[in-house]
Amino acid sequence: MNTIDRSSHDFDAIVVGSGMGGMVAAAYLAAGGKRTLVLESYDVIGGCTHVFRRAGKWEFDVGVHYLGDCGPDGQIPRILRGVGLDKKIEFLPLDRDGFDTIVFPDLTLKIPAGWDNYQANLIEAFPDEARAIRKVVAILRRIGGSIDHSRTPASLFDNARFVVAAGTAALWAMRPLTRLLTAHRLSPRLQAALAVQYGTYASPPHRTPVMVHAFMLQNFLSDGAWFPKGGGQVLSARLGEVVVAHGGQIRTRAAVRRILVEDKRVAGVELADGTRLRAPVVVSNADIKKTYRELVGREHLSALTALRVDRFRMSQPFFNCYLGVDLDLSERIPNTNFYSVPTSEDVTTLFEDLAENKHGWTVDERLEQARRRLPAYVSVTTIKDPDNPHGAPAGCSVLEVMTLVPPEPEFFGLRAWPEPGDDSYRTDPEYLRRKEALTDIMIRRVAEVIPGIQEHIVWREAATPLTQHRYTHATDGTPYGLELSISQFGPLRPGVRTEITGLYLCGASLAWGPAVEGAMLSGLHAAGAVLGRDLDREIRSGTVLGHGHDQGDDPADWEPLTAAKAVAVRTRRG
Repeated sequence: MNTIDRSSHDFDAIVVGSGMGGMVAAAYLAAGGKRTLVLESYDVIGGCTHVFRRAGKWEFDVGVHYLGDCGPDGQIPRILRGVGLDKKIEFLPLDRDGFDTIVFPDLTLKIPAGWDNYQANLIEAFPDEARAIRKVVAILRRIGGSIDHSRTPASLFDNARFVVAAGTAALWAMRPLTRLLTAHRLSPRLQAALAVQYGTYASPPHRTPVMVHAFMLQNFLSDGAWFPKGGGQVLSARLGEVVVAHGGQIRTRAAVRRILVEDKRVAGVELADGTRLRAPVVVSNADIKKTYRELVGREHLSALTALRVDRFRMSQPFFNCYLGVDLDLSERIPNTNFYSVPTSEDVTTLFEDLAENKHGWTVDERLEQARRRLPAYVSVTTIKDPDNPHGAPAGCSVLEVMTLVPPEPEFFGLRAWPEPGDDSYRTDPEYLRRKEALTDIMIRRVAEVIPGIQEHIVWREAATPLTQHRYTHATDGTPYGLELSISQFGPLRPGVRTEITGLYLCGASLAWGPAVEGAMLSGLHAAGAVLGRDLDREIRSGTVLGHGHDQGDDPADWEPLTAAKAVAVRTRRG
């Protein structure tokens, strides 16, 4: 049994990890009157929403590429408004005629705002399959429009309300996406066009319920796609300011070694340096397997919980390539994302061949298959956020190209995931060879949608799942937590409460799913559980917690990355 050092500082709540789930939870807890401490192992808050800079001239967003549901009445603005941030964060729209553009070798398909427009574009591209398109889109539209993202996933009662609202379309809700597409006898290329956006939730179509894909489409088609002005870092910077304004603290370089548990009740945390901090509530935004296995420890878990954790399947991880180019791409392409798809085969076949390796290919054979067949997603940040002075030098642009890759370290030439603090793999020749091969493949995908880009690259670097694992300690190197498969969806995913009194969870692995909005909702509901309040209902009615965030003008030199660092430095010095 752990004994708490009674001379340690006391807090009402400690939040482990400063990703979007953790920062929303902390902001609402602090604004709700709790003495709140945020502990972050890295030196910048924000998790996968932070930015990094290179050579003093390039700024790259780690994980924010575009967001849905950010119109005036959208879910994300509503969450921010609940802690007084409605005037502090602005969302910029992408091209409503095509916020995504899917590029096949012989076909270009724009994904526009609006279900009717989406259907019309599909029929124009696939006129011989118009009847099937109308049927499939009608099912997706009815299901997507019947989902309340904040309330449907986590509650059996709200799932029942969804079934009533969706009507007969609900019969498809928990069937695999591929079954819906094949049942309507769609061609492989049309199936690919409908399913290739699965990268937004990183769960393969043959394991993903139709409900997940329908909601993803609803989230973007209902009001278009958006990007936060100033980049993803603005989200954590502003939420951090709320925490500090309400008396909370944020500490970076403060890795948590253990969540202290006494008699099935949270007692606080122990940091990597041995410091113990006492609190009756801990909200973990850390990787869910790491939370249970390492921070809490199997000795504090029931046999059923331990077995469930062991059986969790993680989402597929990403390979990310960051490029700086000496071109103003806004003069060449619209404000859209590209899905560069080199073949017309269905996504399930690609997943089985390249991720699951059902043919038993060697790594070099798999890389050659990837060179010819692997799709990629291309995001040009400087077009989405043109007034960001830190994005790129005048006349230049930054972009990111990414794809889903196998989760095993052996694919990158390693026998196992490195231990914390061990980054020797970064100089391993075989690791570097495979990383470089994937980087070349990603640049090839960019060139297929922006011809000639190779000659203009002046900065390039890449991040593998091992990079994600090193920075965030995520299981299998995935930023998306548990896979959104049928057996791990909605009420079948973990909720914010645990069997340990005082321990709460938030993050991508919970009922609301991955990405920014899902993580933010998990933080909102975790804070609500701690406070004993239905915060979702309250903020829908206009409630703003706390005394309100300072809505005055920012200093002329205010910028998100500096501000995100400042909220942590300020509390350290305090």
